[in-house]
Amino acid sequence: MEISPRSVHSLVLAAGKGSRMKSNLPKPLVPLEGKPLLGYLLDALEVSAVAAQWVVVGHQGDLVKEFVGDRAACVWQPERLGTAHAVECALPRLPESCDDLLVFVGDSPLIRPQTIQRLVQRHHSTRAACAFLTATFGQHFPYARVITEQDQLVKVVEERDATEAEKEVREYLSSHFIFQKQALDRFIPLISPHPRTAERYLTDAIDLLMEAGETVTFEKIDDYRELVGLNTPQDLAWAAQLLQNDPQWA
Repeated sequence: MEISPRSVHSLVLAAGKGSRMKSNLPKPLVPLEGKPLLGYLLDALEVSAVAAQWVVVGHQGDLVKEFVGDRAACVWQPERLGTAHAVECALPRLPESCDDLLVFVGDSPLIRPQTIQRLVQRHHSTRAACAFLTATFGQHFPYARVITEQDQLVKVVEERDATEAEKEVREYLSSHFIFQKQALDRFIPLISPHPRTAERYLTDAIDLLMEAGETVTFEKIDDYRELVGLNTPQDLAWAAQLLQNDPQWA
């Protein structure tokens, strides 16, 4: 099954250490119901028929590369300097045939193939430079807030930079994007390090694109649980309960 006449590749950011998991394994390989977290996302992307898969590795990268095998090409991120830096490490490796790039975080095993396909379809139907997944979250997470007016995107702001009013917004962006490759090539180098963390964040590309007059849009899904990143053993237990008991993940 093809999801678009354009060539869509995927890039999974899987360089994290995951200290809060209390595991000796790198975070992408922490098991959920017997399968590494990264495996769920690679499976969903494979079903979605992306043209090629790429994975950014870092902490214990050799172990992650061994697990990935020939399912995806691995790109090394020598220092963890933020999500924009991770993408920047991969861009030179992508072939000219890559038109669009899905960029997902590797600790989100609950995203379903049909959700990925919806995002791609939204991206292509609007001819956007960037599209991303959002949902109204039923509980607080430290994610970026999506600020809209009359269903139109105004801006995205990270929680650390949000005003008190913006922190009350419950529509979140949890770092699941699709970009036109040429937009990434142009705008990724323009993302500056955050003044407090010194990391470069991919979410900053949204404001840069909008300021340049490029189209940025979003696909809001009904079930926020698909977008939750797992960071602790408690998160793993929560996700395991969903996989065991909710038929949509059966």
